[in-house]
Amino acid sequence: MRLVPSPTSRLTITGILTGLAATFLLSSPAVAAPRAPGDFTGHGFDACVAPNQSTMDAWNLRSPFTAIGIYVSGSSRYCGDAYQPNLSKAWVATNAANGWRFMPIHVGRQAPCFVNNPDSRVQKKRMSYTVSLARSQARQDAAETIAALVKYGFGTGSYSYLDLEWYARTAKCDNVVLEFVDAWTEYLHNHGYKSGVYSSGSAAIAAIDAARIAGRPNFTKPDQLWIAWTNKIANTDGGPYLADDGWANHQRIHQYHNGVTMTYGGKSINIDKDFLDVGKGSVAVKDVRPCGVAMSFTSYPALSVGSQGPEVAALECLLHEQGFLTTVNETFGSATAKAIDAFRKTKGWAPAGHTTRPTWTALHAAGPIPHVLKQGTVGLSVWRIQRALIAAGLHPRLTGIFDSSTITAVKEYRKANGLTQYSTAEESVWSLLQRGKLG
Repeated sequence: MRLVPSPTSRLTITGILTGLAATFLLSSPAVAAPRAPGDFTGHGFDACVAPNQSTMDAWNLRSPFTAIGIYVSGSSRYCGDAYQPNLSKAWVATNAANGWRFMPIHVGRQAPCFVNNPDSRVQKKRMSYTVSLARSQARQDAAETIAALVKYGFGTGSYSYLDLEWYARTAKCDNVVLEFVDAWTEYLHNHGYKSGVYSSGSAAIAAIDAARIAGRPNFTKPDQLWIAWTNKIANTDGGPYLADDGWANHQRIHQYHNGVTMTYGGKSINIDKDFLDVGKGSVAVKDVRPCGVAMSFTSYPALSVGSQGPEVAALECLLHEQGFLTTVNETFGSATAKAIDAFRKTKGWAPAGHTTRPTWTALHAAGPIPHVLKQGTVGLSVWRIQRALIAAGLHPRLTGIFDSSTITAVKEYRKANGLTQYSTAEESVWSLLQRGKLG
C-alpha cells in the first residue's frame, strides 16, 4: 500500500513551494536568452524574410517545422536589414517562448573565386586572395555577427552560420576559404559563441571535410555543418560531399529541398526545407513515476473490482492526481470504483464502477495543455500524450520523443475525429483526448 498526500495536504505543500518559487523568481531573470539552435532533431526551414507573427503562429500550430533560419548579419544578404520588417529582439523572444528554434545566418564575404550574378540587386563581396587579409576579413565578419546575435537577444553559446555560396573549387580558392573559416571559427570561440558553416555540398562543405580528412595543420573546424544538397530527403546524410564520420555527433543540418511554397493555417511562405540534428539531438526526459509506480504500458486493460497488478496502481495514481483517491496500491477495491465514478461524473458520463477505454484516455490526457507538440519535441507532455493515444487504441512507441510513430498515431487520431490532417498535436487534439474520444 502506498499512502500518498491527500488533496488538502498536497495543496498546502504546493502553496509552500509556490511561495518559495516566487521568492526565487523575484531575484532571477524572467526569461533566459535563447541559445540558437539548442538540442534538437527535427524539421526546420529558412526564408529570405522573417515571417510576420500571425504567420509564425499559424505555422507553429500546423506545420512540422520547429526551427527557422533567419538572416541576421552580413553585407551580402539579399534580405538585409532594410528588407526585414519583422525581425527584432521582441520577435525572437516571442517566438522562442512559443517553442521556435533559430538558425542565425551571416552572409558576408564569399569565396575569392565566387562569381556574382550581374542581374542581382546584391553584388556580394569577396574574400581577398591574400591569406592574412582574408583572415582579418573573417574576424570582421565574426564580430559583426556577434553584434547581431546580441542585438536580437541570443545568449552566449549560440551559433552563427556562415553562408558561403557555391563556387567553382580550385586549390587556391579552397585554401583561402579554409583560412577564412578557421579565423571565423576561432573568433567566435574566443567570444563565447559557436561556429556553423552553410554551403553547397560540392563547394565549401566538401572542401572543409577534405581538410578534416587530410588533417590540415592548425585548422579549427566549425562546430556544425549545414549542407545544401537538394535530394528531397529529410535526413542529415551528406551524400558524396560529407563523409559519415565527419560532424557525426549531432552536428549537421541538411537543406534538402529549395524554393518550395508551403501553406499552413492559410499562410503561405516560399522556403527552403531543412532537417536538423544538433546539440544533443532530441533527448527524452525521464518518464515520471508520480506515485512511485509505473505509468507507461503498451495497453491499458479493462479493470474492475478485484483486478490486481501494476496497471491498477497506474489507474489509482491517475485518480489520485485528479484528487479522487488517496491510497495507491495494486488492488482494485470499492474505493477505486467510487473514484472512477466521481471522475466520470465530471465528464458527464453515467456511473460504471470499472474502467473503459474513454476513461483511461481522459485520465491520461488530463492536465495542462501544451502549446504544441511536433516532431522532435520532448518533455513530460510527450510521455502523457503517448499514453493517452495508446489508451485511445493507437500504437505510438513509448519513447518520450515526439517521433515518427507518434506522428502516425496523431494523424490517425486526427482523421478518426474529423480534424485536419496535420502532424502536430495542439489544443484540438488534447481537447478530444481529455473528453475520452477514441482513435
